This record gives sequence, structure tokens and C-alpha cells, in this order.
Amino acid sequence: MKCISVVIPSYNASKFLLKAINSVKNQTYLPKELIVIDDGSTDNTKELLKDIKLPFDFRLLTNEKNKGRSYSRNLGAKESVCDFVAFLDADDIYFPHHLEELSKEKGDLVYSIPRTFIDEEDKIIRVSKKAYPDLKSMILGGMVGYPSGIMVKKECFLAFNESLHQREDWELFLRYYKNNLDIKIIDKNTVGIREHGKRTSRSKEYFDYTMKVYEMHKDIADANMYLSISETAFRFKEKSLGFEFLIKALKQNPKALDIRRLWNIIKRIPKV
Repeated sequence: MKCISVVIPSYNASKFLLKAINSVKNQTYLPKELIVIDDGSTDNTKELLKDIKLPFDFRLLTNEKNKGRSYSRNLGAKESVCDFVAFLDADDIYFPHHLEELSKEKGDLVYSIPRTFIDEEDKIIRVSKKAYPDLKSMILGGMVGYPSGIMVKKECFLAFNESLHQREDWELFLRYYKNNLDIKIIDKNTVGIREHGKRTSRSKEYFDYTMKVYEMHKDIADANMYLSISETAFRFKEKSLGFEFLIKALKQNPKALDIRRLWNIIKRIPKV
């Protein structure tokens, strides 16, 4: 039996926080503890959690000021008592079998591919049926992320990069890959990712941090990484960079441009 701590960073997320916590409470494989990090919230987070009762240990840690979700996740992992730490964003949810499926795997980092995307009222927006390539292509191509799908072994946890306010999840995978740590991927549809207007992946900063991560790890860049950056550039109307990285990808490996990625690029070009 694995001892698992669940860590939830929360910043002004009281609207969704109890839903996230209840999804942990409803697991078929319960964690040893839940740690919520209140990252300098100005909403009613503390009052919301004041008398909470759970079937496992619960701790609320508080940052005096907002220090960011990477800092908060790292703090939670540091303070955890278990050998394994699973992360959950305050606006996402676990489906009941999430921790059970993660607990079956042996790896330094286990990642459950998010398939289901929900709205603010928990209604399913879509269930992705996208096919995924091999592990290397997934990681270099930015097809991993979503901290709510991640569980790490604490003894070799590399920590989220606290200088990154977005794309820190992808950057973590890249460092695990470069350090030859054991990464396991499961595809059991165990996580619900919530889409709403404040989701940070919709902001221009998402592109800026994508480029920062590229600069950090361009020593291992391949066609998959170039294509990922090209798609992101076109998405945020960075036309010249979009074509620059598309050409880089095609020069290195023309076969990397599959039908799905080709369509993603084509449908964005007229909008830029």
C-alpha cells in the first residue's frame, strides 16, 4: 500500500475548492493526508475550511502573500509525510479511481492523461479521444502537463520551477526526462480539467512562458518540440515565429507533422 499525500495549491479559488476536496474524499484509494496551501488568498478560503471534516489527515498551510502555484506545490511536497505526492489544482477534480490507478504504477513520476474537460458547473464539455505517441514525443512535444494528473516519488522530486508562472508542468517533465528518471504514463481518464474564463492557459503569458521553457531546454529540442511551439505561436498570433518553428520541424523530420498537427496549424494561420 502506497502512502500518498495530496497537495492542492489555492489562490482565491473558493468557488471550486470544496469540489476539488470532495473529489479527494470520494477516492476508492484514500490518501494519508490532504494539504491545502492558501497562497495569500483574499476570498473566504479560510472560513470555508475552518470546520472541514475528512476521512484522512488535513492541514492548511498559509502563505502570507501570493507566491505562486509552483512555490505552493513545492511547499506542500516538502511538508508532506508520505513517500508519494499527488497534485491537484483547486479548480480541477479527481474521478473516484484516480489515486487507485496511480498507486498501481511504479515510477518516479506517474502521469494520468487528462481526457475529460468540464465547465464551472461540472458538466462535461468534451472527452478527448486524441491518440498519443511514444513517451519521448509526448514530453518534447509538450503533450504533458496538467499538474492534476501528476504523482511524484518524494525522494527524487525535482520540484516545480518557481520562476515560471505558466508551463512549469511541462518544464518539470523535461527535467525528469533529461535526468533519466522513470516516467510512467497511464490513460484511464481519471481527472477532470475545469475550463473557465480565468484559466491561465488562455492568456498571452502562456506563449511567453512557452518560449522561456524552450530557451531552457533547446539543447534537446527535436521536431516535436518545434511543432509544439509553432502551434502555440500561431494560436497567439505570432505568425513569424509560427512559420520559423514549423520550418525547423520540417527540416529535422518531415514525418513528425501528422494530420492532427497539420490541421491545428492550418486552421490557425488565416486568423493571424
